Amino acid sequence: MSQKAERPVLSGQRIKTRKRDEREKNDPTGFRDAVIAGLEAAEDLEQISKYLDSAGNKLDYRRYGEVLFDILIAGGLLVPGGSISQDGEKPRTDRCVFAASEDMESMRNHEQIFMRLMRRYKYLEKMFEEEMKKILIFIKGFTPLERIKLARMTALWMANGSIPPQVLHVLNNEHLTKDGLALEFLLEVFTVFKQEKGGNAPLVAALRKGGLDTRLMEFLPVNKRNEDYLKTVLLEKDLADIF
Repeated sequence: MSQKAERPVLSGQRIKTRKRDEREKNDPTGFRDAVIAGLEAAEDLEQISKYLDSAGNKLDYRRYGEVLFDILIAGGLLVPGGSISQDGEKPRTDRCVFAASEDMESMRNHEQIFMRLMRRYKYLEKMFEEEMKKILIFIKGFTPLERIKLARMTALWMANGSIPPQVLHVLNNEHLTKDGLALEFLLEVFTVFKQEKGGNAPLVAALRKGGLDTRLMEFLPVNKRNEDYLKTVLLEKDLADIF
């Protein structure tokens, strides 16, 4: 008799668990829509920063942290190849790095948004590092101007310690090296990093820390992997001292 009495309780518990799982199903599009609505209600970058600070109390940054960074960098949900998912009525916002001006003052203002966000929610730091590895793989799918903005932001994030230089290793990928995209991106990162840190010495130290100092040749197109070509392109950018 006691066993029969317990069965309805156990069955009820299983049903309750299934309903809870359904409520917690993955919904990156819904998260995106909520974030975009909040970003577009803000009048300036300061209000955007305040919105992101408070929204973390209601939106699930722990689950959708990488989605959040997709939005703040590219304006929407990135899909393989680097394009923006077009699902929904408002799939993209211009309150993002890719829609900002490429001048360094604008880039630094956007940098502050990321820094404040990750200071407030420390668990986002690791997510951001993983997100950057993914986004850098997609650079071929971005416009030339978007690549410049991303390279400049990458330099700023490296300079302030938000991401380690090791993330740049993902650019050593045939589909990025063969057309010179990886090299072009790296040169922009190195140039801005040098400007921000005040010379070649900090850049050389960062490259050594990231294990990049002895592997620069690998980021060149295969038919141009020689010291003379590397020295030439570095000299053009006043970066010859790093080789």
